[in-house]
Amino acid sequence: MIALLRYQTAILLRSHRWIFPLIAYGLLVAAGNAAGATSPAAGSPLLAAKSTQLAQGLDWSAAMLVPVVAFLTRSMLIAEPDAARACVAAAAGPARAQLAALLTALGGGIVLGLGGACLTPFITGTAAAAVAHPEIFAAGLLTAVVCLLVGSAVGALCNPPLLRHPGAAMLATLAAAIFALASDVSPASAALRRGGTSHGAQGPGLVPLLAAACLLAVIWGASLYAGARRDNRALSAT
Repeated sequence: MIALLRYQTAILLRSHRWIFPLIAYGLLVAAGNAAGATSPAAGSPLLAAKSTQLAQGLDWSAAMLVPVVAFLTRSMLIAEPDAARACVAAAAGPARAQLAALLTALGGGIVLGLGGACLTPFITGTAAAAVAHPEIFAAGLLTAVVCLLVGSAVGALCNPPLLRHPGAAMLATLAAAIFALASDVSPASAALRRGGTSHGAQGPGLVPLLAAACLLAVIWGASLYAGARRDNRALSAT
């Protein structure tokens, strides 16, 4: 499995498929947090206002992981040519090859999420609040984990091998990412609703985290099964 992960990571880096997600996430985090970096209202305690602003900034950075990780997952699932994918599937097994692609995209999302969470206090000018209230920063990281899992699930659900038509897959990924952020039934939306204020130090809660993990497991399982069937048919045809 280590060799497969190294292979998929090399594809991600050498094909430059990481550039668009990195730029998109950086611009979304910077623009959103800069727009939300307003001066505290007159008479409000400065540290309390900064704590609220920090929680809101971390929630925004977490929310943007959903579409970015979804499209990063899409990039990894369509990165290999058919011949190369068939060779990898024959050597290591179709399910393991599919899992390596999904894990590589998830790892890229983890890097982006950590970067966004660490930059948010500096963009919003709330570094002092992050030091004074580390529980708010920890709650933001947990929210980012939920959004990361949901984004990965969206990318796996709306792209090959579950959805093969390129145009439909692209539109479905975008629509599902928006739905995941807006719908009340989405674990990401539930986690984000608990944040946005200084009370966001409570974190997203156990229910959204477990729901996101279960959603990811089910969709990844379906993707692995469909990928194995696709690659087995390709191997048998040759």
